Amino acid sequence: MTTAYVSYYDVINEQKAKSLMQASSEILAQTKASKMHFLFSSQGGSVDAGVVLYNFFRALPVPMVMHNIGSIDSIANVIFLAADERYANANSTFLYHGINWNFSKGSSLSWTQLQETVSRFKGDEGKIIDIISQRTALTAEELKALFHQGETKGAAFAEEKGIIQSVEDIKVPAGAPFFALNFA
Repeated sequence: MTTAYVSYYDVINEQKAKSLMQASSEILAQTKASKMHFLFSSQGGSVDAGVVLYNFFRALPVPMVMHNIGSIDSIANVIFLAADERYANANSTFLYHGINWNFSKGSSLSWTQLQETVSRFKGDEGKIIDIISQRTALTAEELKALFHQGETKGAAFAEEKGIIQSVEDIKVPAGAPFFALNFA
C-alpha cells in the first residue's frame, strides 16, 4: 500500500484550483497510491474555487488525509474538511471569517445588482456553513458567530470541535513519494 505525500502552501483561486486538481490526478496516476496525505496550509481565497476543490477531493478514488502544517484560513477550512482523516501540528491555527467582495474603484451597482450581490453573500455563507457543520461538531449558530467575529482558533479547539481527530506533528516517511506543489 503506497501513500503519496503532497504539500500545498498557497492561496485558493480558480487557476490554482485547476492546477491542484490536475497535479493530484497526475500524482495518483504516477504513483498508483492507495492513499493521499496532504500537508496543507492556505490563507484561503475564492469561495467558488474552494467548494470545487472540496467536491473534487471528496470524489477521489483513494482516501485522503489532511494535515494542517500552519494555518487554515477562510475557504481553506472547507477544502481541509474534504478528508475524512484530519490532523494538525500543535502550533497550527484555523481562521473563520465572513464573506467579502472586492469592487473595482469607481464601480456602481444597480438595485438589482446589489440584490444579486447580497444573495450571493448569503448563498456562499450558507454553503460554507452547511459543509463545515456537516463535517464537524460546530453548529450553524457557532459558525455564524465565528464568521462575524473573524475568529482564529488553535489546534486544541479544532480537536474539541471535530475539525481534526488529533493534534500531532507530521513526519513524512523516508523514501515515500513526496510532491511539493507550487503554482505560479
